Amino acid sequence: MRRLDRGGVKIPPTWQVSARKAFPDYDSFAAKAAAFEALGIDDPVRRAGFKSYAAEVLPRKGKKGVCDFKAIWGRLKRALAVMSHQKCAYCEWSINAERSAAVEHFKPKSLFPLLVYDCGNYFLCCAGCNGAKSDKWPLGGGSYVRPDEGDPSSLFRFHENGRMEAALPGGAAEETIRDLDLNRDWLCEQRKRAITYSLNELHTISRLGELAVRLGKEANQIQQLQAEMVRDASARLRDPNLAYSTALTQCFERAWVEKFPDRPLREFF
Repeated sequence: MRRLDRGGVKIPPTWQVSARKAFPDYDSFAAKAAAFEALGIDDPVRRAGFKSYAAEVLPRKGKKGVCDFKAIWGRLKRALAVMSHQKCAYCEWSINAERSAAVEHFKPKSLFPLLVYDCGNYFLCCAGCNGAKSDKWPLGGGSYVRPDEGDPSSLFRFHENGRMEAALPGGAAEETIRDLDLNRDWLCEQRKRAITYSLNELHTISRLGELAVRLGKEANQIQQLQAEMVRDASARLRDPNLAYSTALTQCFERAWVEKFPDRPLREFF
């Protein structure tokens, strides 16, 4: 998970008007939602969800007249894709079709109805993370790691086998990994393949260094080539558009320190 910047997210100027029109009576909804959110986050009534609490203030959908929120947030997929570089905000999988993307409510609408049309509560998400998270929210007033606050990448540690763990035990990072199922099998397999490719690149760079030592007078040319490869690899891994860029960068840099403890990467830039 990498830090996302909301600065480039362009919200339609008519968004708030659309949000109000999504309810039969917005004022009635707002009053009920405020009373609902005044309940403690662990209150059984609140945990049962807003639809159970005040279905009458929600619009009716479909032939059966089911009471639910209007899913107008789907209109913002393209705007949110700019923020997350067309990747899932949580697992960093590259989303290759708009229909494959979901607009995820960071604070679920079932527990935080006042945020249902708050664009600051939206992230672009893959089906895997969206389905795993669903309406979950930590007990006891906790939270998940927000991709747009602080340095989320520092809160997680990625391994060469594609799995990840919280940098420190307990807290939001651990909750996030568990409830979003960020160690699910297919995701770990994809991360592992990408990490292996990058570490193979590092192995080639290492062999070039060994060759330079053996060749003597021609070492300068090889060392220059090695430096170029290091710069190219580092730039590629830090590209925010690259799938799993946080995991790849972490594993590459950790392996570099193991292979070249006396040659910090910064000397190549």
